[in-house]
Amino acid sequence: MLFNQLRTLRFPDMLTLLGLLCVSTSVYYSFTGLIVVAYILILMQFLLDYFDGKLARAIGGGVLGIYLDSFTDFMAVASSVVFGWFLGIDGIAMLIAGFLNLGAASIRLAYFTAYKQKGFTGIPTVLAASAVSTIALLGYLFAQEFLNWFVIFYFISAIAMVSDLRLKKL
Repeated sequence: MLFNQLRTLRFPDMLTLLGLLCVSTSVYYSFTGLIVVAYILILMQFLLDYFDGKLARAIGGGVLGIYLDSFTDFMAVASSVVFGWFLGIDGIAMLIAGFLNLGAASIRLAYFTAYKQKGFTGIPTVLAASAVSTIALLGYLFAQEFLNWFVIFYFISAIAMVSDLRLKKL
């Protein structure tokens, strides 16, 4: 049979894939300089991630849903790093902070995929990506002369993802 893999997908998985399309397209718009569009797409993925999880818990998710969700969440973090870079937060500090964000997201997502838990510890990856993108955009719009200092928020984002801060699952 053709397309057995596609037959395993459920409606919540389609929302997850739409979120993946959003963050992938966000990277493209970051490259082209349409940063407001790139930012909106990062926020759209945040909303889609919230609703795909709610829907999956309500009607049941597909077998692949957990893995698709983790991959899409990782891509949200990657797109937020690219977004910051193209806003003008660059240099070796951003290179290090970007790697730390990707590493922290990888560890966090692998951990929560392997070990099921009732609540969260640390800031969820998509929340971290959305928050740091928002802060970076505000810096770009209102404090451009200090923009390279905004790399600090990328370091904080990486630390927050793997911290022991306890949060309730929404």
